[in-house]
Amino acid sequence: MRNLIQISARFGALDLQVENVLSEGITIVSGENGAGKTTLLRCLAGLQQAQGQMIVNGRIWLDSDIGFALPPEARCIGCVWTDAALLPWLSVEKNIMLGVDKEVAVKLKPWMNRLSEQLEITALMQRNPHTLSSGEAQRIALARAVYRKPDALLLDEPFSAQAPAVRQRLRVALKTIQRELNVPVIMVSHDAEDAKILAGQHWHMREGKLLASLPRHSPEEGNPEVLTKVANDE
Repeated sequence: MRNLIQISARFGALDLQVENVLSEGITIVSGENGAGKTTLLRCLAGLQQAQGQMIVNGRIWLDSDIGFALPPEARCIGCVWTDAALLPWLSVEKNIMLGVDKEVAVKLKPWMNRLSEQLEITALMQRNPHTLSSGEAQRIALARAVYRKPDALLLDEPFSAQAPAVRQRLRVALKTIQRELNVPVIMVSHDAEDAKILAGQHWHMREGKLLASLPRHSPEEGNPEVLTKVANDE
């Protein structure tokens, strides 16, 4: 099994129970506020404790039966949270490259150039974070998450601050990036268009439970009405 999520956790009143095979492409996670979407991402990232099993890209991240949990820093994950969390004393470029030594940065330079074009941040690279709009800061956070070529991407509303036209272009960019990296992407979104355009798999959650999962090759494939109905059932 290359990708499997089978976890449970309790946080206050939220009882998280998610069990499913994870797509190797883009999985959109939708649901009303408090459904457990961000909590699911935090459990996958190893930032909150969970019980069960996680296998991502063929690597075991969690197996509570044998008491094993891979530390967050060893999971090689790119994350975008609702707060861009850019370091104000560093330029945009240095925020993206944070923690990467010069030798690796030289090797990644062509990748950085492609990312900056795809995410429309080329003109922003030498600016300081305090000069950025919320949409620009969000795109920088996405570039930072992708730059190191992670084994998985966890994205919490990564397009929420974007203008509609930019958001549409970023959907195309994310699909291109996912194909190039060939890693699973788990993306929380309230936008039905994200589900229709991006979802190889669509998970809908309520009160910590996975209510619906629509894989790309299900009978509903290509039916925007089904995906829209699930995404908007909030």
